[in-house]
This record gives sequence, structure tokens and C-alpha cells, in this order.
Amino acid sequence: MRIIGSVWFRFREMRLRTLPSTLWKGWRSLGPTAQGLGIVLAVLGGLGPVLPVALFVFLILFMIYAAWAYSINLITGMTGYVSFGHVVFAGAGAYALAYGVTAWGIHPLAGVVAAGLTGALLALGVGVVTLRLRGAYFAIATLVTALAAVYIVSGTPALGDGSGIRFYLGFQIGTQYYAIWTLLASEIALTWWVTRGRIGLGLRALRDDEDAARAVGINVPRLKLFLYVLSGGFAGAAGSVFTWFNSSAFPDAFQLAYSLDMLAMIIIGGMGTLSGPWIGAVVVNVPRQTLLKLLPQGQPIVIGLLVILIALFLPGGIVGIIRKYIPEARRYLE
Repeated sequence: MRIIGSVWFRFREMRLRTLPSTLWKGWRSLGPTAQGLGIVLAVLGGLGPVLPVALFVFLILFMIYAAWAYSINLITGMTGYVSFGHVVFAGAGAYALAYGVTAWGIHPLAGVVAAGLTGALLALGVGVVTLRLRGAYFAIATLVTALAAVYIVSGTPALGDGSGIRFYLGFQIGTQYYAIWTLLASEIALTWWVTRGRIGLGLRALRDDEDAARAVGINVPRLKLFLYVLSGGFAGAAGSVFTWFNSSAFPDAFQLAYSLDMLAMIIIGGMGTLSGPWIGAVVVNVPRQTLLKLLPQGQPIVIGLLVILIALFLPGGIVGIIRKYIPEARRYLE
């Protein structure tokens, strides 16, 4: 027993000595972009308890849009499949939480989990059919799905028959803040993981030439469906936090403008990149909550013009521009 105890003590001592170096190596392996985003998230998480209410509200809305941007980036940014119907998953998540809270009395956090599962299952059902299509055909199919969802929800008595579902759970802004913070952090970590290793190589091959990717043995249908389900689940969870924040769910949750906002954020920031959705969320959402509040009707025009200009002249987005003209920044910006 003494020998076993001595060996265990030495083993534990060695582990404690090597732990700092192991953590440091792990931190360095993340890369500068992931490290920067991690620091920003850590600051946002740490400052939560001392933020004034106005900034709390601003950051909750910003993180919801950023979460939507990262969710659509998983399918559109990674594979090049443009989805106009991503709002379907966000809207389904919104109604899942609203219905769960009002009809079953579940806790909102459980509603967020249920919303994520709802979005993922819906994405699985939709993806099995629509991901057989490519290019414009896939985009049109997703657009039709979004338009159909509005009529389905508006005609369902259990979902308010078009009048929506209202609920009030009291002042829970802190819980909402950390719920969306956790979702966003999970998406960023998942995006980092997906772009690494064999999956990342498969995604690059799929995005460049789907037929060639099939030819070299990549299971393209399974890879696309995997990403689509993940993106739908995160979109649904973020949509549920949005409806929790607003204390109501209406058929407007399925309006096409939300899908266009999601696409605008990744096009402006940089599709398929780790930092692009974050940058796009800043460019799109921060002016909307500040300067563009003075021009509510002009918001879609300004954002639309910006998307058109970047798509035509700078298809790599802001990340692509920086990486192209500032070579030194390539290792710091993914």
C-alpha cells in the first residue's frame, strides 16, 4: 500500500508540474483568432454582473444576431449552399419555447434546449429533401420552405391561430444574457473544430468542387446533412432566446428579413471563416441599434447596398479584404 501511495503521489506531482505547460500548449494551438474571440467572450462573461441594463439589452440582441450568423455560416459559409430559409429554424425555436412555457410550464432554459432540438429535427427533415438540390434550386427550395412556414403557423390553433403566443416570466435579463452567451461560445468552438482536421479538408473540397469531393471518397450527403442539422439546432436555440427576450412569439418570427440579415452578416464579414460572422454581426447590428434607429425604413437599403457592393467587388468579405491586402494579418485572422 505504501508503494502504491508513493507512486500515486509522484504521478500527481508530475501532473501538477506539467499542467501549466500542457495548458499553455493547448492555448497556443488554438491560433490567434480563436484566442482573440475567447478573450472577448471571457470579458463579456465576466462583465455581465456589473453591466447597466441598457448595455445588457444591447449585448443580448447583438449576441443573438451573432449566434444566427454563426449558425448559417455552418451551412452556407462552409459549403456554399445559400439558404434563404434559415429563419424557419429560428422561428420554430421561438414557438417551441413559447409553447413549452405557456402550455407545459417548463423553465425557459429547458425551452431553449427544446428549441435547439426542434430546430435540429426540423433541419434533418428539411435537409434530407432539399440538400439533394444544388445552387439556385436549393436556394429556391429553402425560400419556399420559409414562405410556407408562415402560413402553417398562422393556421395552427395551438400556436395562436396567427395572433401569436404571449407570455411574461418576469425580469430575467441576466439568465437570458448567459443563455445566449453560452450558445455563442459553443458555436464559435464548434466552428473552430469543424474547420480543423479531416472535416475541414472535406469541407474545403466540397465547397470548391462537390463532384471532385465525391470522387475522392468524401461522403458529401452525410457531411452536408450533419452541418445542416447543427446549423438548424443553433438557429432554433438562438431564436428561442430572442422570443424569450421579447416575451412573445408571432408569425413575424418567420419573416424573410431575418434570413437576409443572417446572410448579410456572413457575406459582409467573410463566409466560411471563424471571425467573419462576428465581424459581420458588428457591422450589421451595431449601427442598427444606434445610428440606423434614426432611419428605421432605411436599414434594409443600407445593409442591402453594402451586401451588393461586397458580393460584387469584395467576395471574401472584410476578412478576405484584410487577408488579401495585409499579408501579415493572415496568421492572426481566420
